[in-house]
Amino acid sequence: MRQLDLEWFRQIHIGLHHDWLDPFFLLLSYTGLGQVQAIAILCLWAKQETKRFVVPLLLSEAVSGLLISPFLKNLVDRPRPSNLPWAHPQEAFLEHSFPSGHTITSFAIATTACLMLWATKYRKLSMLLFIWPVLVGVSRIYRGVHWPSDVVGSLFGGVIAGIVVYLALPDSDNAAAQQVLEHNEAN
Repeated sequence: MRQLDLEWFRQIHIGLHHDWLDPFFLLLSYTGLGQVQAIAILCLWAKQETKRFVVPLLLSEAVSGLLISPFLKNLVDRPRPSNLPWAHPQEAFLEHSFPSGHTITSFAIATTACLMLWATKYRKLSMLLFIWPVLVGVSRIYRGVHWPSDVVGSLFGGVIAGIVVYLALPDSDNAAAQQVLEHNEAN
């Protein structure tokens, strides 16, 4: 597993690297920051049709980013690939590699949103939400601060957190979100 992690890290961090891609992966990385995610989610409050998504999505972010990620980082205490002598990290992190906080929160938010949209006409479109956390995960490897296995583990952690939050929602919240979307479709 270590050898596969090392090879995939090298392929993405070194093999994919081009100076012109740096701003793209920096921007993607920023979208995985909790503060940026919270601001984006709070912007949903501006429209009546999307207000019902705010609390569940913020809960997904909080559960994954404030509970699961710090707990696992301290439990696993894995060194980051930025410690490798040939790595060129674009951020100054050296420890607590697993899981990727950016990736776990992105997957949790995408999962909860997808589940909330699943019973609507946006079902197929909701699956496209997962492109974002995949790209966030790749950006963390590209920038030299996470192993590929950190990102894969974060995928599972984020999806589980998103499902748990969704299942913990009162049925009325899910039904209300669906009614709002259906009302929006009719107009």
